Amino acid sequence: MSRNSQTTLPPAVVAEIPKPTPEISKSLLPQDLQDHRQKIASEIKVVLSAYFQPFETDEIKSAQLAWWCDELQDWTREQVVWALRKWNRERPRIRPTPGDIVAICKDARGKKCAASMPAQPPDRPKERVSRDRAAEILAEAGFSTNRFGGDA
Repeated sequence: MSRNSQTTLPPAVVAEIPKPTPEISKSLLPQDLQDHRQKIASEIKVVLSAYFQPFETDEIKSAQLAWWCDELQDWTREQVVWALRKWNRERPRIRPTPGDIVAICKDARGKKCAASMPAQPPDRPKERVSRDRAAEILAEAGFSTNRFGGDA
């Protein structure tokens, strides 16, 4: 197989792999999406107010909130609030970025998806090959086993 070729999975396998984010924004009407983003922005403002905020112009603050909303609009408000609070509990002195909160959401979603998947059967223990049988297999393949102090 060449380096540039892509492996395609059977459709049944692909259907079982969940998307990395819920993609909520694709299912909302424009007005509903705007309302959703506004709710997320409101939660973000509350949480970020607990961190040191250097003076920033209103234009910068608006751009930052838009960035946060762009990154988080595919998650429910509840998921975003949960992730923001988790971040604050674990790192109360470090101001998060949108990527930090998305990572928390994806991690939680991945763990939930993994927990809902059927358990994989454990690997069967492999049968050990005796030293003599290993030497026979090597001899059949054309290799000779030289042993220290022994005949070659």
